[in-house]
Amino acid sequence: MTMLHTQSCRNSTLCATTPTRTRKATATSAATKKRIKKAKHRLRTKYETTVPHLLFFTLLLSGHCQQLAWSFNLEQRLPIVKYGPNVKAHFGYSVATHTIGEHNWPNNTKCLLVGAPLDQNLQPGTKDSGALWKCPITQNSDDCEQIITDGRRTYDDDSLIPQSADEIKEGQWMGVTVRSQGLGGKVLVCAHRYVTIVRENRYGQGLCYVLTNNLKFDEVYEPCKGRSVVRQHEDYGFCQVGTSGALLDDNTMVLGTPGPFTWRGTIFVTEIGGEYLERDKNMYYSDHSDATSPVDKYSYLGMAVTGGRYFGERMSYAAGAPRSNGHGQVVIFDKANTSPIPVRLIIDGEQFASSFGYELTTADINGDQKPDLIAAAPFYFSKNEGGAVYVYQNDKDMLPQKPTLKLTGTLESRFGLALANIGDLNKDNCEDIAVGAPYEGDGVVYIYLGSRTGLNSKPSQRIPASDLGGLLPKPIRTFGISIAGNTDLDGNSYPDLVVGAYNSSAVVALLARPIISIQTTYSGSELRNIDPNKQRCIGNASTNLTCFTFEVCCSIDPYEQSGTSKELNLLATVEAETYEHQKKFSRVFFDHDDKRSNVIKSEVRVGTNGRSHCQQIIGYIKDNTRDIQTPIKMRLSYTLVEPPLADSGLIRLNPMLDQTQAHIEFEGTFQKDCGDDDECESNLLLEAQLDAYKADENYALTLGEKEEVRVNVNVSNLADSAYETQLFIVHPKSISYIAALKKNNAICNRFNDTVVSCGLGNPMRRGSTTDVSIRFDPSSLELGETKLQFHIFANTTSKLVGSDRPERTLDVRVVKHTELTLRGWAIPEQSFYSGAVKLDNSPMKLEDVGSSLTHTFWIYNEGPWRAPKVLLTIDWPYQVYSERESGKTDQHLLYLVDVPTIENVQGECKVSPEYVNPLKLQPAYLSAPASMMMHPSKLQRNESYPHFVSTYHRIRHKTEALNPFKHGGGMATEAEDMEPSAPHNRVRRDTFIRIVRPERFMDGRDANGKTKKRHIVELNCNKAVNCIKIQCEIYDMPAKTETQVHVKARLWNSTLVSLYPRVDLVRIFSKAHVEIPNDLGVKQSDNNNNHIMVETRAYPELLDQQRDTSTPLWLCILAGVLGLVLLGIFTCLLWKCGFFKRKRPMDPTLSGNLEKMNEGKPFLDEKVF
Repeated sequence: MTMLHTQSCRNSTLCATTPTRTRKATATSAATKKRIKKAKHRLRTKYETTVPHLLFFTLLLSGHCQQLAWSFNLEQRLPIVKYGPNVKAHFGYSVATHTIGEHNWPNNTKCLLVGAPLDQNLQPGTKDSGALWKCPITQNSDDCEQIITDGRRTYDDDSLIPQSADEIKEGQWMGVTVRSQGLGGKVLVCAHRYVTIVRENRYGQGLCYVLTNNLKFDEVYEPCKGRSVVRQHEDYGFCQVGTSGALLDDNTMVLGTPGPFTWRGTIFVTEIGGEYLERDKNMYYSDHSDATSPVDKYSYLGMAVTGGRYFGERMSYAAGAPRSNGHGQVVIFDKANTSPIPVRLIIDGEQFASSFGYELTTADINGDQKPDLIAAAPFYFSKNEGGAVYVYQNDKDMLPQKPTLKLTGTLESRFGLALANIGDLNKDNCEDIAVGAPYEGDGVVYIYLGSRTGLNSKPSQRIPASDLGGLLPKPIRTFGISIAGNTDLDGNSYPDLVVGAYNSSAVVALLARPIISIQTTYSGSELRNIDPNKQRCIGNASTNLTCFTFEVCCSIDPYEQSGTSKELNLLATVEAETYEHQKKFSRVFFDHDDKRSNVIKSEVRVGTNGRSHCQQIIGYIKDNTRDIQTPIKMRLSYTLVEPPLADSGLIRLNPMLDQTQAHIEFEGTFQKDCGDDDECESNLLLEAQLDAYKADENYALTLGEKEEVRVNVNVSNLADSAYETQLFIVHPKSISYIAALKKNNAICNRFNDTVVSCGLGNPMRRGSTTDVSIRFDPSSLELGETKLQFHIFANTTSKLVGSDRPERTLDVRVVKHTELTLRGWAIPEQSFYSGAVKLDNSPMKLEDVGSSLTHTFWIYNEGPWRAPKVLLTIDWPYQVYSERESGKTDQHLLYLVDVPTIENVQGECKVSPEYVNPLKLQPAYLSAPASMMMHPSKLQRNESYPHFVSTYHRIRHKTEALNPFKHGGGMATEAEDMEPSAPHNRVRRDTFIRIVRPERFMDGRDANGKTKKRHIVELNCNKAVNCIKIQCEIYDMPAKTETQVHVKARLWNSTLVSLYPRVDLVRIFSKAHVEIPNDLGVKQSDNNNNHIMVETRAYPELLDQQRDTSTPLWLCILAGVLGLVLLGIFTCLLWKCGFFKRKRPMDPTLSGNLEKMNEGKPFLDEKVF
C-alpha cells in the first residue's frame, strides 16, 4: 500500500480517510515495503558501482537518444506551456484535450482540461478542495481559467452555494480524474476523497461530475451514496469512486472504485449520452462480494479503467487491480444490463509488487480495427530497469493471456505511471501510444508507433523535460505524470500531445509537425554485371578505374490541405556498404579526388507537385578489391533542410520527411562466370590427409620422430566459379603454424592462434584443383594432451551445392615415447675401516666418522620425446639393523652428509631432514679427495668418542668380536677370492694408521700363488639394513640429454669395526629406480634400464703389511742395568781422583783455641797475610 501511496496522490486518501483500514493493511504492506526497500537498495548499490564502467556507453546512448528525440514529428523545440496559479496545487496531475463544438460546426474551440487536486475551488467556504482548469491553445503561459464544478446543484442555476454541514470538501481532490469524450462529447471530473457525514461517522465515498460539451454542469454521480455502511469500510463506507474513470464511444461512463468491501474494489457503469428519458440510467457494478468477487481484499480493483470491443461487437470493460495476488491483475468484464457485471477474462501480472494494472489504455496499434489492451506495471524492477508496459494484441477478437510485447524503462523511472492512446501520429492508420516516466530525471515521455505488425519495441521519440525548447519561466519536473492526446490542437490534421508535470504545476502541449510523403527511386543499367577487369563507364569514359553510373530520384506530393505546391530544400545522401555498421570499409568511392569517400551528399530543390527530381552518381571500384562476388549495397536517403524555427509552433511548424519513405536501399552486382541466372553455384570437394602413421581411420603422431606435422589438403571445384574461395584449417592452440608449402597460387596466413586461412583463388574456376600442404610445430604440446583434431573446411561467397559439404575432420592420437637409461657408480669404489670403539664422550668431528664416499646416479634420455618430469627413487642403506630382542639399537652405516644434488638440469631431491647429518657434525679441516684418503676414528690417547656412543653396542669380548655371525646384521659367507690382490690377514689395530698406498693391498695370494676363501658380508635393503627413501624430481629432460644425481655420505667406521672385524669384505648396496609419472602420458617400451644398484666395498685394515714399532721389554731392562753399572764405575773413578775432596783456606776460628786478646792486638797476625 505504501508503495502506491508514495507515487499516487489519488491513493493517499486511503490512509487519510480510513484509519481502520490502515491498521489492517499495515501488517500486509510492512513486509512488502521491507522487501522492496532491500531490493531497491541492492539495485541502487549495483547501479552506483557500475556507473563508472558505463560512462562511455552513457555518452553514446545520450547521443543516440538525442537522435531519437529529433527522429519524429512532435516538436519539442516549440512547446506550449501552461502554469497553474498555485505551485502546490498539483496543477497538471491529470490532463485531457477537449473540443467545444459539434462535428458540423465551422469554428470549434480546442482547449486543454487540467486537474489541480489541491487548488482553491470557486465554491465558497472550501479550502484546498481541488479544481478543474481550462487552458486555451495560445502561447501565453498564464491564461487558464477555472471551470465551475462544486457549489452548483442545478443545470440552469449559476449561483454557487457553500458546502453543506453533511459533507467535507477540504482535501476532496477535485480533478484527480479528468476525461473528455472529444469533439461534441462530455467531460468527466472526479473527487475520489469527497467525504459525507452521517451523524458522528464520516464516509469517504467520493463523487464525480459530468459536464456538458461547453463545460457546464450536467450531472453529479455518487454511486455509493445510499448503500450499506453498517460495516464501515467492509461495506461502502470508503468507496473512493472516481479514482479512475473512462468515457467510451458508446456513451458509457466507467468509474473505478477501489474502496468497497475492504478495498476489494469494483467498477460502476452507466450511460451518460443521448436523450435523458431514453438512456439507461441504471448504475451497474462488478461483483465485489466476499463470496464471489474475482479479486480478494486490498486488491484495489478500479485503480485504472478502460474499455473497448475486445471480443467482437459487444463493449467490454477492463479494470486494474494492482495489488491482487501480490503481483496485480487486470479483470475484463462484458457489458451487460445486469449486476454484477460478468467477468470475461483475468490477466495476471508478472512480478510481485510491480502494481500490474495501475494504468490501462486501449488502442488499435496494428490498424486491424480490433482494439488492443495496454497495461502498465510502473513498479516493476530488475537490475537495470524500472517500470514495464505490457501489450496484449487482439487476435481474432480475443485477447491473449500472455503479453505480445513488453516495454521497460530505466531504473526507478516509474515507466508506465502514465499511459495514453495519442492517436495516429504518422497517418499510417495504426494508433500510437505515449508512456510517461516522470521520475527519470525531470521526467521523460516515450512515443511508440503502431504498425501493421504491432507496436514497435523501440521508441520513435524520447522527449525529456530537459530538452524542451523555448524560454521556460520555471523548470519542469515530474514531466509525464499525466498524458493526453488524440486531438489536433493547431488544425494541421495531426494529433498533438499534452503532458502534465504536477510538481511544477505545469502542463506542456507538444504540437505535431506535418509529415511529407516522399517517393525515392533509383535506376541504372551499369548497376548490373559490373566487370572488375573493365575500365571506364558511361559517366566517365576517361578513367582508368572500374566504375558504374546510376541515377537517384525523388518526388513529393502536396502535404498541406490546401494542395498548393511549394519548393523544399533536400539533402540527398548516397552511402555505400558502411551504413548501419554493415562493413568497416567499403569497396567503392564516389568522389574522384583525394578523399575517395564512399559517401556523397548533395543539396537539391524539389517541388511538392509530384514531379521527380533526378541526379547522376558515379561509383568507382577500389584497386585490389578481392570481393568481386558479393553485391555492393548502397542506401539513398533524403533529409529536409529546415528553415529557421518560428517564434511559436502556432505560427509555423516546419514539416518533416516520412523517414519510412525517405530512404531506399539498392545494390550493384558484379559480372560473374555463373551462367544466365547470375547466381554462382559452386561444388567444392575437399580431401585432407595427415603426414603421419594411420591405423583404423585414425592417425598416430609419435612426437620427436619428426620435427613438424604436415596437413595435406586437396580442393577441387566441379561447378560454377567459386569467388573468394578460402580454405580454413582449425588446429589446436598447442601446436603452432609454421608455413605452407607453395605448390600453386594458394596464399596461406595465420588467421589467429587456432586458424590458418588460405586463399585458393578469386575466382576458383570450374574444374580447377588446388593442393596445399600446411606445416605445424608440435613441440609445445600440453603435457596432458593425448589427442589432436584438425577441422578443415572450404568456403566461398558463391552458393555451395553438392551432397557433401567441403569439410573434413582429422583425429590424431598423440604418442609420447621416450627411453630412459639409469647407470650408477661409487667414488671411491673401495673404502677401509679400522681402529677400536672408545666409550668416552669427547666431541666428534665429521672426519671422525669414517671415509667420505659418493654414489652417483646417471640418467640419460634417449628420446625421441622429452621427459616432462622424471622421478628418481633411491633406497639408501642408512643403518645396520639389529634385532629388537637383543636390546641393541641400529647403528649408522652410510651417514648422509648433505641433501643429494642434481647436475645439468632443473630439479630437486627430497629427504626427511632427520636423516641428513642428524648429529650436526662439522668438518675439522679440508680433506683430500676421498679416493686418496681414508680417516678412521681418532683413537689416540686422551681422545674418545662423543656422548652418543652410549646408543651403540658395547664392545664384546675379543672372542665374540672375532665372530661376525653372533652379530646377526651381516651375512657371513665363504667365497672364492674375487680379487687376486685381496688381503691375506687382517686384525683390528689399537693405533691410528694412515693407508698411504692402497695398491699394497692388492697382492693377496699366499707363497704358492693360490687364492684363499674369503668372508664376505652383503648389506642391502633386503638384508640386514634399514633404508630410507630419497625422492628426486627432475623437471624436464629433452631428448638426448643427461643428468647426474650425487649422494654424499660417510662410511660409519665404528659400526663396521664393531660388527665385522674379521671379515674379508663388506659389500654395501644402494638401490635406485627411475620413472616418468603416468599422468603425463609419456610411455617407455623398455623398463629394463630403469633399475640400478650401486656398490661400495669396505675392507678392514691389513696386519702383515704394517711395521711393528714397539720396543721389546728385555731390551728396556738390559738398557737400565747397563746404565746403572756404567754409572757406578764412573762414580768410583771420580772418587779415586779426589773429585769429591776440596782444599779449603786455614781459618783460626776453626781450631777451637782462640785466645782473648786485648783491643790493641790485632785479631789476626799480619804474617798470615
